[in-house]
Amino acid sequence: MNAATLDQPLTAILAGDEHFGRNFIGGKWVFPAAPYDFEIRNPADSTVTTVVPLSSRFDVDRAVATARTALGGTWSRELARTRLLLTLVDSLNANREPLALLQSRETGLSFDDSFAAVSATVAAARAILSHGTPQDGARSAGVTGHVLCWGLPLTDVVTSTLPALLRGNTVVVKPSLRGPLSAVAFARLAQDCGLPPGVVNIVQGTGTDVGAELFSRRDLAALYLRGGERTIEHARRAGQRTGVPLHAVNGGGNVCVIGPDQPDADAPAAAVAAGVRVHSGPFGLPLLAVHRDTPASVLPAVLARLAATSPAPLPTDPVRNRSLARTGALVDAGATLLLGGHVPDDIEHRMGWRLPATALLLHAAGSPAARREQELAPLGPVLGILTWTDWADLGEHLRAPRHADGTIAVWGACLPPAGTLPGRVVHGPDTSPWPSADVLAPAWTGQGR
Repeated sequence: MNAATLDQPLTAILAGDEHFGRNFIGGKWVFPAAPYDFEIRNPADSTVTTVVPLSSRFDVDRAVATARTALGGTWSRELARTRLLLTLVDSLNANREPLALLQSRETGLSFDDSFAAVSATVAAARAILSHGTPQDGARSAGVTGHVLCWGLPLTDVVTSTLPALLRGNTVVVKPSLRGPLSAVAFARLAQDCGLPPGVVNIVQGTGTDVGAELFSRRDLAALYLRGGERTIEHARRAGQRTGVPLHAVNGGGNVCVIGPDQPDADAPAAAVAAGVRVHSGPFGLPLLAVHRDTPASVLPAVLARLAATSPAPLPTDPVRNRSLARTGALVDAGATLLLGGHVPDDIEHRMGWRLPATALLLHAAGSPAARREQELAPLGPVLGILTWTDWADLGEHLRAPRHADGTIAVWGACLPPAGTLPGRVVHGPDTSPWPSADVLAPAWTGQGR
């Protein structure tokens, strides 16, 4: 993709202001009940890209009612539904470049990183469809709610909605207010591919309005959530009142483990740098565990790769400040700052919300700094590095809920005994620089909680 393509106006990328400035309900692009909107800025340079509506419970009511009407007819027939979804995934694949460009605009990621994430997402979508209709004890087909995160918005909307759509559900999606554009493009492609009106609905807005309304509804077949531990806990408590099953994926649970028998430093260092650059969603990497007897070349190779990466974007300046505060808390707990940890006073950083790659030595697993890292939700391109000596001790250390939803990539010939580590354990070279479709697909369909 050349520079001219990267500079094209947002209106030329699958959707225009007549889509971004409206909700998608019942197959139509409609204004919200109240005339309020919100500026969407590119985190890379803080420029305004478009505006999206700020919706309310009235818009959610309308979307749910429309989605319920769409449950019958063509969408209730499994063969016809599957064909439509296959067509949609083919369209996602054919539009990887514009989708990657759109995602890079709303997240600030480089085009190359965004494109790699989109390609991995399409592969995961194909894997989800190849698994067939999920059989997990879910209710009969109904309307499902989807509350998404900001890190990789296309990955979120695709991997969250596809399992629900395969079951014959219709969906009401609330994208993150910090990453709302990819969901609009997804809805536009769904419309173009012939999905019946009302099957896919997008309601833009804040978590305290649209998100809270979806949390509190009793008429949903399920609620799908991408978020941090605090948000998932709010949804879990709401589910105790509503009885709606919760399918939640907690971000930030990936770990790279390097054993004493890893002969090559370059390959794991490249994978670590790729994860830190993206720093969110199923591809982000907040934690590296290095065996005490790992060759001495590995850690310098990782730091050299990180030092050469471009600063990564965060969605707002307050979020960047929270990431810096987290780094400070880890240093206060005894971590050693090896790289980054501050924002340079230069034009590049001043114009957006970038944060240089940061690396902190947490020392041994179970140390005060390592325990503090497990207590704090990962945020930004910040890599914690701990040392370990025993598989059982490492598994005991990784008890934060997020690791149950993460992928643990082990580099080296020696793999841990089954059940020692949480989450999905894979061999590092098989997942570099992105998790494979077979790993990603079951991981991001969500587990009932």
